[in-house]
Amino acid sequence: MTAREILPDSPTPEPSQNHAKTRKHKKLIVVLVVLLILVIVGVAAYFVVLKVGEIKLRNKLKGDDAKLPAIGTDSIPEDADAFYNGEAYHYNDELINILLIGVDRTSDQVTNSHQADALYLFSLDTTTHHVNILAISRNTITQVDVYDINNRYLSTDKEQICLAYTYGKDARQSSDLTVKAVSNLLYGVPIGGYYTVYMDAVEQIINAVGGVPVTIDEDMTTVSAAMRKGAKVVVTGEKALPYLRFRHESNQPRLERQKSFLLSFITQAKAATQKDLSLPVKIYKEVASKTVTDVNATSAAYLASEALNADVQLRSIQGTAGFDGFYETFKVDEDQLYLLLLDVFYKKQ
Repeated sequence: MTAREILPDSPTPEPSQNHAKTRKHKKLIVVLVVLLILVIVGVAAYFVVLKVGEIKLRNKLKGDDAKLPAIGTDSIPEDADAFYNGEAYHYNDELINILLIGVDRTSDQVTNSHQADALYLFSLDTTTHHVNILAISRNTITQVDVYDINNRYLSTDKEQICLAYTYGKDARQSSDLTVKAVSNLLYGVPIGGYYTVYMDAVEQIINAVGGVPVTIDEDMTTVSAAMRKGAKVVVTGEKALPYLRFRHESNQPRLERQKSFLLSFITQAKAATQKDLSLPVKIYKEVASKTVTDVNATSAAYLASEALNADVQLRSIQGTAGFDGFYETFKVDEDQLYLLLLDVFYKKQ
């Protein structure tokens, strides 16, 4: 190579090649922007759905009548909902209360002779994300609206709370009457909705979360040979109903078993929902024909999203079991109930 020879530079791309690459980059940017917009819209829509669901529930909740009676010589200040031990309380308006009603019938039975066998009031504090669940014995004596066979109101009498369901002309009125009876028991605590479950929905719901692990607390080998006292088993759909309904003479051991089962189910449901966030809505839709509710899909989605990260506490109403000559009864301890309601539903001023 001589001193005058010059090495050629790398070939310069043709203008058309530069334009082609620029167009490709622009298309890629456009695609990414479109995808980003879709994600943003999807996320926004999801939260809009949840907000709509929350608003629908809150529109039903009015705590104006949730006033606890005065105790002894105390009188309730005009601006308070309760007064205890020298302190005034307000009803907590951040609560959303939903009643779960388990009915002793299947979806294809249409008579009104069935009763509310299981009653659980879920109270979600949307500020603290804490859920209190009040377990209510089916035999609890409280004020119940009584209707005749022509659906005419007769009176309000003290009866077992499970009987409130029998007086409705259809499943919705029966559920509404049960909600009213529970609210009566709790001194007017507002209930924003109900979810009534028939027996044939239980199997699907339990299977949807992969079964529920339990420890058998009494001999239940008549239900399954594996259900020996002390055994640890996973209750699947076909065994769930016999397990939940099993009882000897009193309803109390069955209620305790149902409470433990419910807590275990919630743990399973949370784990299953973390794997599939759409699971609660899927279950809601799949068992729609075997349930009755005034909670729509958007509200159900909101509740599921809130419950996913909530801590849960199951609370019992204390009282005395008895017998009225015909049926088992449960009379609540009014003093304990008063303190329980203050703790769950009210805030100090």
